[in-house]
Amino acid sequence: MTELENKNNVPGMTSEPSKEEQSASLADKVQEFLGKGGEIKKPVNRRQKRASSGKSSKRKAAAVSSSGRKPVLTCWKMLNVKIGTSLVWTGKESKVQVSARVLDDYSMKMEVFYGKRKKIVDGLMRAEIFIKESMKLPVPKKPQGWNSWGLMDKKGKVRSVYSIYSTTDHQTLLNRRGY
Repeated sequence: MTELENKNNVPGMTSEPSKEEQSASLADKVQEFLGKGGEIKKPVNRRQKRASSGKSSKRKAAAVSSSGRKPVLTCWKMLNVKIGTSLVWTGKESKVQVSARVLDDYSMKMEVFYGKRKKIVDGLMRAEIFIKESMKLPVPKKPQGWNSWGLMDKKGKVRSVYSIYSTTDHQTLLNRRGY
């Protein structure tokens, strides 16, 4: 009997084979395949495959190492910036005075000034958003902030927050972090 043969002798009606017939047919095909020298490979668990290839697990413990990725900038103390330090806007030129002042060295809290308007924000990204909105400029989808703000050095040259962060070595950032 073929798979879709009319079992009830009703014209135009076909039915699928039962589960028993399907499993018997499958078992016959498997035996035929194995008889010809075929081999059935068992699917490998992804975790076992990674372990056998010598690669470590994706999940890694949060280990403190002297090399590798730098820690996230979470406080002004990491850059050795003191309370009351003035930050300079290095973004697009403005007709109005734009500046900021550090309020807390254990966080990124700062007071941002745009002309007579001022706002207390909790990071460089929010400060950039405030200034761009005040200037009526489009706000980027993923604002970073640390290229838009800088610090005056002793020579009068402005260095961006990112350049200070990138030139500070990993271990110094960890030591200054305080936890």
